[in-house]
Amino acid sequence: MKKIGLKKWLFLILFFLFFYYSVFFEPKNIKVEKLTIFIKELPKSFEGTKIVQISDLHSLWFGNREKKLLKIVESLNPDFVFLTGDYVDPLTKLTDKNLNSVKKFWEILGEKYSGKIFAVFGNHDTKFVQAEILKTKIIVLENKSRKIFKGKDFIYLVGVSDPRTGQDSISKALEDVKEDRPKILLAHAPEIIEKIKNLNFDLVLVGDTHGGQVNLPFLKNFHLTKLGRKYPKGFFKLKNTILYVNRGIGTTFFPIRFYCQPEITLIELKTSD
Repeated sequence: MKKIGLKKWLFLILFFLFFYYSVFFEPKNIKVEKLTIFIKELPKSFEGTKIVQISDLHSLWFGNREKKLLKIVESLNPDFVFLTGDYVDPLTKLTDKNLNSVKKFWEILGEKYSGKIFAVFGNHDTKFVQAEILKTKIIVLENKSRKIFKGKDFIYLVGVSDPRTGQDSISKALEDVKEDRPKILLAHAPEIIEKIKNLNFDLVLVGDTHGGQVNLPFLKNFHLTKLGRKYPKGFFKLKNTILYVNRGIGTTFFPIRFYCQPEITLIELKTSD
């Protein structure tokens, strides 16, 4: 019987460590990314407003991850919660076909933050998924805008349907934006950024990319769209607009993450000078 050489043993050990870490540890290790956004002419009552962004859950059921997520959000005590799409995975049709388990998460979150939780849909959110979310107290912005208030002051929150599948309409979403106020835009994917270059959005929040999900020097962002590769994760300053790309909670294709922790984003709004 041929002996396994030292190099092969080292390779097997490293492969096992990589597999264990990327499958069983990092995908479950949710990180809270804290971000301060300065907005010109932000109403005084919005100073210090806390926003939680959650994206790309890809839930298979209402499990430990979802329960942990609810506890983290509660601990952050946000003024508003924004959800940016892909609430289930294609495999959910095998694990929870009728969404009886998954929808518990949406119901609990919608009930707790009623009137303060807003969402847009992603490319994995089928009509059936959309219909179930619309039954909850989560407010979905399908090419629509809403005034969000603190006291008597308000800013505009604008949401578009999924830009990756061409369902977005910025012109329709802006129909009710009548005043010169700060504007935050929710969309599922970075593709929206090319369509809003001259529309003076203060902050754009998206997801979709999963931050690349597996970040190795020789295997990085190859599967992302063109704009996903340009804006894979994190903070980008584009003229007068800030774009933030959330790494998401779940996974797609393979249930692994490496050097790309799942995230919840905690955003604090401040008035710029």
